[in-house]
Amino acid sequence: MYYFDVEAFAPTASYRLPEAHTFQQTLPLPPITALVGMAGAAMGLTFEQAMATREEGLLCAVWGRHGGEAGDLWKYRKIKSGEVISAVLTREILFSLELHIVYAHRDRKRVDALREAFLAPVYALSAGTSDDLLKLRRVGDIMENAGEPRRHFENTVLPGDHSNNYQSAIKPENIPVARPVRAPRVFLLPVSFNFAGEERRVNERAHYTFVDTLVILTEPLLAITSGGKVLPLL
Repeated sequence: MYYFDVEAFAPTASYRLPEAHTFQQTLPLPPITALVGMAGAAMGLTFEQAMATREEGLLCAVWGRHGGEAGDLWKYRKIKSGEVISAVLTREILFSLELHIVYAHRDRKRVDALREAFLAPVYALSAGTSDDLLKLRRVGDIMENAGEPRRHFENTVLPGDHSNNYQSAIKPENIPVARPVRAPRVFLLPVSFNFAGEERRVNERAHYTFVDTLVILTEPLLAITSGGKVLPLL
């Protein structure tokens, strides 16, 4: 398997849960659809074309951490009883988000093409919404690695529901007082869509476990070590 890594930074980011409306909670890290969408934006693809690359064998992985969270009020217009009215929603945002992303594929030519796209993206890259611009700090060289089973994970996303497959490895004395400590959180997220013109509907969902502080899995997962970080493949 061939892969390359990308280091990126976003002053603000927001990865809204699909069903969230007036209170738009954010995921702590970009989900698989955001990672694939980012690759598509770099290559100049539509979202439908980008999702097709996933079906053709594109794998992703992400490690990340942020400086904190906040709520932002957004004013918008909606139609109610045939009348356009103003309303307000609350959007959660992350700030000072650092990302380390891996893109992998068994076809070297596909990896070459994607890496070249990240060196000169066709469209501007974002961290969720179009207001949250993403800065690429580094695009790594192409490497070859089949991955290996790993048990220790932090600041990443695991494929599947691992709520009963881990034990905490938190050391309270090593955690800053101001830093919140969260247990792994499991979300059921879209992974494929049916497209009809500009309309898209969720075709399939899957569980993903978002890990913050260090955990040790009972059953290991296949992962790639990149830049000293352990990233499970999604």
